[in-house]
Amino acid sequence: MELAIAIRSAAPRAPGDAINGLTSVEAEIERLGALDNALRAAHMIGQCAHESGGFSRRVESLFYRSGDRIFAVFGRRHFRNIAHAGQFARNQQKLANRVYADRMGNGNTASGDGFRFRGRGYLQLTGRTNYRNFGTRIGIDLEADPARAEEPATAWLIAASYLASRSRAGKTALEWADADNVEMVTRIVNGGTNGLDDRRHLTARALTALGGIEARPALARGADGVPVLLLQRLLAERGFSAGAIDGDFGPNTEKALKAFQTHAGLAVTGRADEATWEALEPGSA
Repeated sequence: MELAIAIRSAAPRAPGDAINGLTSVEAEIERLGALDNALRAAHMIGQCAHESGGFSRRVESLFYRSGDRIFAVFGRRHFRNIAHAGQFARNQQKLANRVYADRMGNGNTASGDGFRFRGRGYLQLTGRTNYRNFGTRIGIDLEADPARAEEPATAWLIAASYLASRSRAGKTALEWADADNVEMVTRIVNGGTNGLDDRRHLTARALTALGGIEARPALARGADGVPVLLLQRLLAERGFSAGAIDGDFGPNTEKALKAFQTHAGLAVTGRADEATWEALEPGSA
């Protein structure tokens, strides 16, 4: 399984330590079941790529410059008003200890647990209880040494363990990956559907690189699925949005594709052929 290529496909600027970290614990991740097939591997890579900004960050940033932004993100659950939130601006430690206090196994604000057990790893493991539980699962005492969670190899182990053990509607995240259901995997990872379109795109990128789908199939109106998602995303990136990135090659996608073909000096067919794919993404065949 070409994991390095899949990571680079999902996140072209991924640092080398993200790739080396995965390959160094590949056997352990295989035992967790996250590499049983291309779909599982692609969903793990896609979700991690989204959550970590293309593998560029492994520690949660809680640095906010203004009270209004803090209040917009965390709201009245933690702050009386914008002025109150402003007391926590530009102070990550103080903010983390406020918003993560007395939950997820953390102590009160004075305990320092909020900052100590803030989000780390590619899936942003958060809270003393999660550090304890997932540390036990992967054989590392993360509760005693939480900074270990931000090491690339450990971050991959946490991600694989999380996807293997967390479930929704009777299936683990890996079982939802078997069904190629990005939305359900996202709900398990995120708790909602934030960034769903991007997660779909990154997962599709990884899956293509792993050979799970044909990289550049001929597409026309009526087609659906992952290749159409890739086509719609590439069109949008080049300023020819089809509207929703939903994997459905309908009239809007056809219209956007024809507009791109006109712009690129191609035959205006409304079908994605090899010449169109090459114009959209040169050199990726």
